[in-house]
Amino acid sequence: MEEMDTSQKFDIPPGVPTCLVPFDKGWDEQFWATISYYELNTRVGEQVKVSSSTITIDGFTDPCINGSKISLGLFPNVNRNSTIENTRRHIGNGVKLTYVRSNGALFAQCESDSAIFVQSRNCNYINGFHPTTVVKIANKCSLKIFDMEIFRTLLEDCSRRGFDASFDLQKMTFIRLSFVKGWGAEYQRQDVTSTPCWIEIHLHAPLAWLDRVLFTMSPTPRPISSIS
Repeated sequence: MEEMDTSQKFDIPPGVPTCLVPFDKGWDEQFWATISYYELNTRVGEQVKVSSSTITIDGFTDPCINGSKISLGLFPNVNRNSTIENTRRHIGNGVKLTYVRSNGALFAQCESDSAIFVQSRNCNYINGFHPTTVVKIANKCSLKIFDMEIFRTLLEDCSRRGFDASFDLQKMTFIRLSFVKGWGAEYQRQDVTSTPCWIEIHLHAPLAWLDRVLFTMSPTPRPISSIS
């Protein structure tokens, strides 16, 4: 398991326009992410904004709302098929996400007896993988799935190369995670929307930071926001 470093502070890189608000002010708001749950290509239930530094997403039906747990067993879907039902029964304890506010790092630990599968372009960059690689995380194993320092370095470089290069970094600001069934080049299912149960994690701070950088460069041709 990778040790979580909470000592590092975050500063605006010198290559990024200095009119930006520092990372720890302005957009490091109460909610650090928005999580959406999907079954195949259909979003199920309401999007959940996350404020707790640690949140568990499991397959149970715990009605307790304390901000640190999302129980997918509570999410109804009248169009649910037998494959989805069977997958939901195997989610179990699911995944624990730990967000380190001091440096913007995000860790995922598999708590389920079945593996989870993660596609994070930031994580793939760190490990030298193809950008669309899907990483399998087995029971009780942990992985850093987002590193703000890496995002900072890339944003500094892309801001020098222009609007298009910077805009492309928005793909790093969301992470897809499936339960039990994987997808991609090594699996029968080629796309995450073919997996029975999965979530999408939108990270507010890096996308809001990217918004502001793009605003200083030129008008944004396509809408982009930290809560989209």
